[in-house]
Amino acid sequence: MNKATNFLLPKELETFRLEIEATLLSTIIIQPYRCLTTLIESKFAGEPYLPYFQTYPKDITGEPMKLLAQINFAEIPSLQDFPSTGLLQFFISANIFDMTANYHEDIFQQFYKVRFYPTVNESVASSQQELFSKSATLDWFPIRQELALQFQLAQEPISVLDYQARSFLPSLLSSQDDDVQEIYLQHFLGAGAKIGGYAYYLNADIRQESKLLQRYNVLLLQIDSNDALGIMWANCGVGKFFINREKLLQKDFSDVLFQWENY
Repeated sequence: MNKATNFLLPKELETFRLEIEATLLSTIIIQPYRCLTTLIESKFAGEPYLPYFQTYPKDITGEPMKLLAQINFAEIPSLQDFPSTGLLQFFISANIFDMTANYHEDIFQQFYKVRFYPTVNESVASSQQELFSKSATLDWFPIRQELALQFQLAQEPISVLDYQARSFLPSLLSSQDDDVQEIYLQHFLGAGAKIGGYAYYLNADIRQESKLLQRYNVLLLQIDSNDALGIMWANCGVGKFFINREKLLQKDFSDVLFQWENY
């Protein structure tokens, strides 16, 4: 956890400043904007970087997946435990949305795929335009157009629905003043697109009752619905990827929890 004595708080929460600041984590806020990108730049949607020796990702049924996000770590501010270089990709399949109307979680990468390239060389990239175009025409995809990304380092306290919140904020969450809890909820939901920090939950933290899922203790990537930019997970939902911290330090992205939910 990180502490910052100048962290801005609503005046109603000043009584709980020390408790709140003890939960602070660094996060990279992602600001998407409409712009075409090169094969190696960070992006939401668009054509992925793909070395000639690598096959285009398909789900377990053989259907081509679509690039959800590509993060070039050389373009983002330094973030503890995360790589400083390399390129991380997230692909998802339409079959994820066929399984359920409003919720899905998975750790087996059968209908999504996370790939990491420690080094990036655009000269060895191979266009898979035919497969990319096929997947790009599907109506199910939550991002309607290619978006370039800007990054900003920030700090945020724990979100109220994080399963650890009651342990980390005992005084605040046991306060008899309902307005205090409501103000905290309004300001610190964990919403938005980000790398690291705390996740946004529409219902409850899925790790609450599962020791297995609690090992995924780092938010790897979150993409929230943003109607103005054409990002929409079904009915205004959110997609999240989590990883174990030790796996992240090892740059091992073979074991990643993916969850999406909507109202």
